[in-house]
Amino acid sequence: MDAVVVYESLWGNTAAIARAIAAGLGPQTPVLTTDEATPDRLAHARLLVAGAPVHAMGLPSDTTRASATAKVYGAHPGLHADVSHPAMRAWLDTLPPAERLCAAFETGIRGPLGRGAARAIVARLTALGHEAIDEPQTFTVALVTGSSEPAALLLGGQEQKARAWGAHLAAASQARLPAP
Repeated sequence: MDAVVVYESLWGNTAAIARAIAAGLGPQTPVLTTDEATPDRLAHARLLVAGAPVHAMGLPSDTTRASATAKVYGAHPGLHADVSHPAMRAWLDTLPPAERLCAAFETGIRGPLGRGAARAIVARLTALGHEAIDEPQTFTVALVTGSSEPAALLLGGQEQKARAWGAHLAAASQARLPAP
C-alpha cells in the first residue's frame, strides 16, 4: 500500500496521532509535515491521509494559530507551538488535482466545538479529485494540561484508536484499488 500521512500540529498532539495512523497503515508509511509533503513526495501515493487540529470549529488559519499560541504560552510557559510549517489550510491550497484515495482526521476537544477540521480537509481533497474512503475521524484532546511535554493533551487510548483506524484504512484502500 502506497500511503502517506500529512499533518499540521502545533503542540504535538496531531503529530502523535499521525504517527499512530501511519503505524496502522504499515511500517513504511511516511509521516510528513505540510512543508515536507511536496507534490513530488505525494506523486506515488495511492492513499493520502491528512490531519490538523480544530481551531474555531474548522481548519487553523494564521489568525487562530497566533491566538492559540498566545493563549497557551500564557498558561504553559514551557510549551512552545510549532508554527514553522504551513497551516493545513494553506497546504491544501497548493495541491494539484489528483485521483487517489483519501481520509482525514482532526484533534479536538469533546463536543460540537471540537469538530470541523477533518470535514474541511475531505471537502478540499474531494474537490481536487480524491475519493474519501471513510468518515473523518476525531481524536480527543483535553482543554488543559499540567505538562509542557508534546502531545500532553491527548486523552488516553487515542493513539491506539488511531493505529486501529490506520489498519482499517489500509484494508479499505486495498479492497478499492488494484495492485500497482
